[in-house]
Amino acid sequence: MDIAFDIETIPNSGMIDRLPPVEVKAGNLKDPAKIAEKEAAAKAEQIDKMALSPLYGRVCAWVSQSDKICNSLCCDCITADSDAEETRVIENAFKALSGGRVITYNGNGFDLPFLYRRAVLLGIDPRRWSMPTLAEMTARYNNKRHVDLMQVWCGFGQFEKLDNIAGAILDDHKIEIDFRDFPEMIKTIEGRDKLLAYCHQDVSLTKKLWNRISGILI
Repeated sequence: MDIAFDIETIPNSGMIDRLPPVEVKAGNLKDPAKIAEKEAAAKAEQIDKMALSPLYGRVCAWVSQSDKICNSLCCDCITADSDAEETRVIENAFKALSGGRVITYNGNGFDLPFLYRRAVLLGIDPRRWSMPTLAEMTARYNNKRHVDLMQVWCGFGQFEKLDNIAGAILDDHKIEIDFRDFPEMIKTIEGRDKLLAYCHQDVSLTKKLWNRISGILI
């Protein structure tokens, strides 16, 4: 069973105070107000990038889809920026992925390392659901449990945006959204639905791309 999968992430608000100090080069600036403004901008950028690090971000949503079980679609989204909610969501993700081969776009570079490392930080053991280790899931040239379509298309060490690939091959595109809105979106049903719809479109593109190249490129 092949399962297309994608996650979304947000900054972990509880880790903001534990971020490393921001290093700002003042250069020729002498005005304390302008220096403070530059430092504030650097801090804001640092906070925005928290969602890219499992140390300072958290999984906020995921979607999986398989065409083997009645075209089944599974998804989950946190309802609060908390370890308890994230633990629930990550455990459900491992349950959904157990027993199948995971199909991702840039899953080796982001989704799986982020998911597994957050599991370590939260004390979740993926072996409870018979999941392979992260090393096994992301091993080069081993597609038994995971296929990263970006690496299949681009080659190892190369990068291309999913939207560009989907536009050229599938004549379809990602949903436009501002990632900075995710922390607010998880607070309401409407926001969570919008977030999951965005993630679902990514999974749909991944699944369609897999159907197109499976048996030809891999």
